[in-house]
Amino acid sequence: MPAAKVLIIGAGPAGLALSHAAPDSAVILERSDGVGGLCRSMEIGDGVFDIGGHSFHSPHPEVVELVRRLMQGRWHTQRRDARVAFKGSLIDYPFQDHFSQISDPAVVAECLERPAAARAAAGAANFEEWIVQRFGAGVARYFMLPYNRKLWARDLREMSCEWVTERVAGAEPGPARGPPRRTPLMRQSQVGYPAYGGFGEIFRTLAKGCGPIEFGREVCSVDPIGKSVRTSDGAVWHWERLVSTMPAPLLLRAIAGCPADLVADADRLEHVSLKILLVLIARPLGDQPQRIYVADADVPPHKIAFNHTSSPSLRRRPAHAIMCEIAHSPYKPAPSDDALRRMTVDWLVDMDLIDRRGDVAETRIVDVKYAYPVYTRERAAIVTRLRRYLACLDIHSIGRFGGWEYLNSDACMLQGMSLAATLATGPGPHDQPPVRAAD
Repeated sequence: MPAAKVLIIGAGPAGLALSHAAPDSAVILERSDGVGGLCRSMEIGDGVFDIGGHSFHSPHPEVVELVRRLMQGRWHTQRRDARVAFKGSLIDYPFQDHFSQISDPAVVAECLERPAAARAAAGAANFEEWIVQRFGAGVARYFMLPYNRKLWARDLREMSCEWVTERVAGAEPGPARGPPRRTPLMRQSQVGYPAYGGFGEIFRTLAKGCGPIEFGREVCSVDPIGKSVRTSDGAVWHWERLVSTMPAPLLLRAIAGCPADLVADADRLEHVSLKILLVLIARPLGDQPQRIYVADADVPPHKIAFNHTSSPSLRRRPAHAIMCEIAHSPYKPAPSDDALRRMTVDWLVDMDLIDRRGDVAETRIVDVKYAYPVYTRERAAIVTRLRRYLACLDIHSIGRFGGWEYLNSDACMLQGMSLAATLATGPGPHDQPPVRAAD
C-alpha cells in the first residue's frame, strides 16, 4: 500500500503550496485531472477562461515573493478597472463612492443621505443591518442590498458581519494588529496576472515543484485509527499526517467513527453555489472594464469578467472570453441553463458590451457546488469544534472550504506554506491554523 509522511487531499492553492514547501515528504490526491481547484483555467477555441474572476493581489510578502519567483518575469501588473451596472449604464466601482455619476438626481439625492456616524455599524446584529447603518438607506436600496442578495443567494439578516472589513469596499478598516490583512479592492488597486495563459498558470507552475500528484483519486473514506484513506478506485493510502482541503462536511462524513453530532454540525455550514457561464466571442472586443457588478435581479449574473483585459497577450488573441458568475442556493434557485444563456447574452448586447448575438461562437456552463462559504452566526463556533476534533486525529483541514473561510488564493497558499513549516518542526497534533474571520 502506498504511504506518505504528509498526505494531502486536493491540488488547489493550499495543497499545492504545502507540497511545494515540502516536496520530499508530501503526496497529493486530486480527484480531477488537473491542478488549481477553484483557480483553474481552461481554453475554448482561442479564448482563455478562468473558473471565476481572478486576479492576484496579496498583503502577504512571502506569497508575493513565491509567485514572483515562480513566474520569473512572465507577469503583468495593471490598475484594476471595475464598474457597476445601473439602469442601463455603467458607473465607476464601488457604487457607494461614485453614485454621483448616476443621471437621475432623485437617486443621487437619496444616496447622499448617509448615516451621521458610520462607526455605529460596528454594533450591527447582521449583515443587512450593517449595510444600512454603514452606507445609508439610499445606497442600500439601490445597490448594496440587491447586489448582496444576488451574490449570497439568501436572506442577509441570517449572515454575520465580522468578515466585512476585508471584503466590502467602504467598510471601516479593522484593527491594525497581527499579520497583514486583506483590504477590499478599489478602482485604483493594482492587480497582477500571468503574462501568458490564464490565472491557473500560477498553479500549473507551482505544481512543477511539488511532490507526487495522483490525479483521478477521489477520497471516499478516512480511517483515523489505521491512518489510511481509501479512494473511489479502491486504492488505499497510509499517512503520518493528513491535510485535507476538501469541504469540511464531506471530510467529516468520510471519517470512520466521526461522532454524529459533529457531522450534524458540519452539515449546518452553509455555502453559495455558482453556475459559471462562459461566453466565447469570435472576434476581439473593445476596451471593456475588467469587472462589472450587477445588482439588477432580472439579470442573472452578479459579476461579469472580461478575461481578455487581464493581460496584453489575451487582448491580442483572435477570440475573447467573458465569464459570468450566477450565484444560487436552496433559497434562491438559478434559472434554467437555456434561460441563463439567453438572458445574459441579451443583456450583454443591450449594454453594447458585445455588438450582436452572432458574435457569440460558443457558450458553456460550469457548475461549482462549493463557491463561497457563508458567514452564518454559528459558523465560527462550528469550525472551532471541528478543528478541535480533527487536531486530535492528526488531521488538518485548511483552505477556503477546509476551514470554511472566505479566502483568496494567496491566503490559501499562505496557509499551506505556514502548515508546512509547522509540520516540519513536529509540534504534535494540536497545530491547526487559527480560525480567522476572513483573508
